[in-house]
Amino acid sequence: MLAISALFLVAIEQSLGCPFCAAVGLTFSQEIKQSEAAVIARLVEPPPASALGPNAEGPLPQAKFEVVDVLKGEDLLRSTNLLDANTLIDAIMLEATAPGNLYLIMGIEPPEFIWSNPIAINQRAVTYLKKLEQLPESGPDRLAFFQQYLEDKDDVLARDAYDEFAIAPYDDVRGLENRMDPTALLQWIKTPRIPSNRRRLYATMLGICGTPAYAAEIEKILLGEDLGDDSSDLRSGLDALIACYVVLVGPTGLDLIDKLFLDRSSRDIPFTETYAAVMALRFLGEESETIPRERVLESLRLLLNEPKLADLVIADLARWQDWSVIAKLTTIYVNATPENIFVREPIVNYMKACPLPEAARALVKLREIDPEAVRRAATLAGLAGLTTTTEEDLPTEQPSATPVRLADVVADDVTTDRSMVVSTGSQPAAEGSQPGDGPILRPTNVPSTKSSLRWIFWLVLVVIVAFLSRYLLHSGKRDTAG
Repeated sequence: MLAISALFLVAIEQSLGCPFCAAVGLTFSQEIKQSEAAVIARLVEPPPASALGPNAEGPLPQAKFEVVDVLKGEDLLRSTNLLDANTLIDAIMLEATAPGNLYLIMGIEPPEFIWSNPIAINQRAVTYLKKLEQLPESGPDRLAFFQQYLEDKDDVLARDAYDEFAIAPYDDVRGLENRMDPTALLQWIKTPRIPSNRRRLYATMLGICGTPAYAAEIEKILLGEDLGDDSSDLRSGLDALIACYVVLVGPTGLDLIDKLFLDRSSRDIPFTETYAAVMALRFLGEESETIPRERVLESLRLLLNEPKLADLVIADLARWQDWSVIAKLTTIYVNATPENIFVREPIVNYMKACPLPEAARALVKLREIDPEAVRRAATLAGLAGLTTTTEEDLPTEQPSATPVRLADVVADDVTTDRSMVVSTGSQPAAEGSQPGDGPILRPTNVPSTKSSLRWIFWLVLVVIVAFLSRYLLHSGKRDTAG
């Protein structure tokens, strides 16, 4: 039940985290923060075996625990007599285990308390948990503590340490540079059993603390040399590996990336590898202080040579104000076939974002060729809150014969051969603005009716989720009482 209320927190915190990492779950710190009480408890009475069978009926099985130590909410627990020697905690438990083991249990809604599912821990984990509240809220010093537990022999601690890095701002990770061990990071990257999400983190960290000497080993992985049966495992997390390599080598490292993953004129390259390279380029364009953005844009422009993949990079070109491809995008729009017709909408939004008169003239031509694509582009951008749909762009009564094709953004671990992505743009820059004055993709100053309705929809959705969460929590409490 605690996870329901945590969804919004996870989404917000992940948006600030390591650029290639995704948290597996809530960290211990996040879970304890959301609870009103958190205790280390010892199992006294396991649930009855009859209640754990596949055909068991009645309320969910419960076990009894005695409080050994308090991590949070001592006053609340004392006021409800839960710290008395003869008072036990009842918590749902779905496994058979021997008495005496230690668990982390968290509770909400005092004074009666609804307790979370117990998390099995050992004495090392108890020491770990007790140190959490002593750490800074954020910053490199906080991460220095968790770095000690990356790839710890206790997987519970290793997973929590990884999740702490995954939600940490990239600047915090970068601030740890002088306290990282590049040799250990490279060894973990080269270990096949390491999950791809952790390999991404270690590649990101190696890019921060490593030297060009480490790039040779990463290059072998990118080339697939001498990897044997472990090739697919070692090349998982390819986006972070590409970024790591380029940061270690410098701008010239992009020459190899172009050849291996972006220049598709002479050989077939799996789409997932090309997409991983695009993700790496986005990171380099935003975060790298050593790779010139113009060199990153040069690599991105290679995909315009394959119109079926052009939609992957058009929004990036617009976001970084690369207005050098107006003529090329116009040609792609004019020559679009049923195979890549979806590229027209992002091209339209690119032209709308561009402040140059050439783009305005091109937009007139695009509207003459396919007015429905222009209207669809305005609708998509309006739904994203980036542009205002004008009367000229409103759809006609008859729908277009060509459907708009949208697809999920895929990562390099996905095995699909191709995914169509329709990118959205923004309004043209204000008159007199100069490149670099600020982001070009921004909402209009005056909210539209659609925008207001969208916010009302989300507000209603949040209220419904909160109501259901509250209802389910109370239902659980009644079941426990029963």
